[in-house]
Amino acid sequence: MLRSRTSDRNLSAARVAPEPGFDLLTALPRFAPEVRLHPDDPHRPSSVEWYLKRTRLRLRRGLLCRDEELLPLGRVTSEKLGELTNRSDDPESLYLGIPRGAHRRDTRRGFRPVGGMLSAPCYVNARAAPDDSSAFDLQYWFFYPFNGREGRHIPHEGDWEHITVRVTNSADPRLLRTYISAHGQENGGWASPDGEESRGRILRLNSTGNPIIYSALGSHASYTAPGVQKQGWPKAGDRTSDGGPVWNTADDLVLSEVNGQPPDGNCSTHPWLRFQGRWGAIRGLARPFASSGPIGPSHQSPWTGEPPPGLS
Repeated sequence: MLRSRTSDRNLSAARVAPEPGFDLLTALPRFAPEVRLHPDDPHRPSSVEWYLKRTRLRLRRGLLCRDEELLPLGRVTSEKLGELTNRSDDPESLYLGIPRGAHRRDTRRGFRPVGGMLSAPCYVNARAAPDDSSAFDLQYWFFYPFNGREGRHIPHEGDWEHITVRVTNSADPRLLRTYISAHGQENGGWASPDGEESRGRILRLNSTGNPIIYSALGSHASYTAPGVQKQGWPKAGDRTSDGGPVWNTADDLVLSEVNGQPPDGNCSTHPWLRFQGRWGAIRGLARPFASSGPIGPSHQSPWTGEPPPGLS
């Protein structure tokens, strides 16, 4: 039986779709993806809260200065992250980092699968499609504590990935197509069940009609099929595969925003969304062979209103 972290009351308050009768409570699990994780990838998804407990918050002071620790290991919470972001004169210089020590490896590995299944929250941003008044976009965001080194992908702490499921804005929504975000616009694109809405790119569905998404080894980029995924030279291709843990995201959905507003009208419901810093350590002299962690989803262009690239 599907469950959602978002209560019926919150969802009722969030029903702000232009068309009357559009029911998020029904639509969110109905179109939530089944994510197939690579069998050789040790770095799995986790919840935001779990990750925060295992990190520390620091302030970047520059190449020649020692970074300042604002919250030590075990003191970082969603509420404190939101508070310090509001009080900081330079919130973009804040970053979360996994301290060295015995727990670092376990933190990077995220949640452990049980019996071939993985359970972790999936964070949702729902909005009226910015470029199509007859459609509604459901963005499903996945969080991984670590992006591993595979092929030529540079590792980093904290990893946010997402897909956008576009459905008809109606009382009985129908899946139109899904935007697969794989390393940006160069490799991402639209896919649909029949290929007609996506230049022939096919989106596979499972037995319950949910989109099937493959998470690439190491990079966690999203794709629609198993195999070697070509990228522009000189980048090595991503690898996706069946046979790994399966993550049914519909089982644990966290509705974070609806049309740019908190689902229950309370801005303090998810304080971590206000965090403007990095979700992993920043590249520097101490980390010359790694990249900086990403900014949070609510500060990235797909979330803030920019529509996915069109089909023209």
